[in-house]
Amino acid sequence: MKKTFKLALIAMLLSVLLLPSLSLAKPAVPKHTASFYVNDFADVIDTKTENYMVNYGVRLHQKDGAQVVLVTVDSTNGVSMEEYATALFNSWGVGSADKNNGVLLLMSIKDDDYWAVPGKGLESTLTDSKISKILSASLEPDFAKKDYSAGARKTYGALVQSLGGTYTETAGSKNYVADNAGVLPKVTKDYLNQSGNRYQPTTRSGVYIVTVKNSGNQSLEDYTYAKFASAGAGPNDVMLVLDIGGDNYHALQGKNIDGILTNDVISRILTTELEPQFAKKNYAAGATAAANAFYSFFLARADHVQETAAAAAKPGSPAATAGQAVKTASSPVKIEELKPMSVSKAFTIMGIFLIIILLISVAASLRNRHIALFGIPVNPRSPRNVRRYGTWYGQPGYGAGSRWYNRQHRRRRRPVPHHSGSSFWGSSPEDSSYTNHGGGGFSSGGGAGRYSSSTDDEDDNHGGGGSSYGGGAGRYSSDDDDNDSGSSGGGGSASSGGGVGRQH
Repeated sequence: MKKTFKLALIAMLLSVLLLPSLSLAKPAVPKHTASFYVNDFADVIDTKTENYMVNYGVRLHQKDGAQVVLVTVDSTNGVSMEEYATALFNSWGVGSADKNNGVLLLMSIKDDDYWAVPGKGLESTLTDSKISKILSASLEPDFAKKDYSAGARKTYGALVQSLGGTYTETAGSKNYVADNAGVLPKVTKDYLNQSGNRYQPTTRSGVYIVTVKNSGNQSLEDYTYAKFASAGAGPNDVMLVLDIGGDNYHALQGKNIDGILTNDVISRILTTELEPQFAKKNYAAGATAAANAFYSFFLARADHVQETAAAAAKPGSPAATAGQAVKTASSPVKIEELKPMSVSKAFTIMGIFLIIILLISVAASLRNRHIALFGIPVNPRSPRNVRRYGTWYGQPGYGAGSRWYNRQHRRRRRPVPHHSGSSFWGSSPEDSSYTNHGGGGFSSGGGAGRYSSSTDDEDDNHGGGGSSYGGGAGRYSSDDDDNDSGSSGGGGSASSGGGVGRQH
């Protein structure tokens, strides 16, 4: 009896403890974007700012494995900022696996809040107090004004620099623009040149922009091919030529990248970014948008490019020996999405659990009542028990054992006169043992946010990020990819794929 009540009490206590954990939904973690370092799901960061942040995020990672990752979402859908940021951090594996030196900055636009969570390895160097100061100084002023790009850029830089990375530098002076048609203002040419000199060391690829009034007697494709060689473009570069007089454009990629930056990829970039502005004769905006898109594509693969270059630089490596690029297989990191448990499902589980407890309690109550009346745990006058165990003559142990056992071993006895005050109760039936099993999990957070107080508990996070491959093409050319790869017919740096132009 006591044991039954103990079991019921334990079960009820477990139900109370399990209810909050079952009712709360786990955050559904999205897959990261191709760039990994900037994941603008809320679409509040402009491309220029995103490229700038990704560039220095890659640089920091190549320096010592540290990573700073920015995530913007519309809303966390009721999940706390700390829990959502921690789930993203652990699912994506921010930072290196051995150092746990990553930082993830989450900005939730509709929730009007933000949170930064550091890796376990940064407890002593990037404390919650230091993160809170960075957020207050770099993010809060612009975030309050809803200037998310400006705030993100400043905060990302502060976090990169706090981990020993660089965020500003004097760019080179190489010229990536030839405005022969005179349609690009100085500010546009300066930006395109600065972008080329800033991103080429990271991506190993540059974007050349050429404008002409007319390509002359030769086709625009032939003109682009000749210009590619004369401008000194390399096998990892891409050139975009705008034929203003001929109302046309053409893009050509180097032979080392035509297997990744395919004609189809180029076509999508030109159609999406260049064509809308080119059709309105807004050539500066179109050239800038196309160049930004090309650099976004290259920056999303910069980690892989840097690792390949590092391997090629090692003495004795095949690339260093033969002077060829090292090709390694890579694939996007696959992240399994955590499915949330709905509140209705949680209460359904709890309802079933409580019904089981209720049935156990009712059975225990009936058992105790029968013991009080008859001295045995069952009702001997029940037709079911008579059929199952036979007629009760006051014998002890009635109701114990299986139906088959009682049929084989019950003794048929003559009725014994019942005398008031006399007792036929013997030893009580053997008690059954019950063992309950449970399970659970544990998670910890940390960091600092906009309104919530900071704590010193950080997650034991895992490192290693990844990027995926994407694509694009142009205005008048077809999307046939049969000639996307191959060696150059003229022995130069341009690909033999012919490139991509404006589609008629």
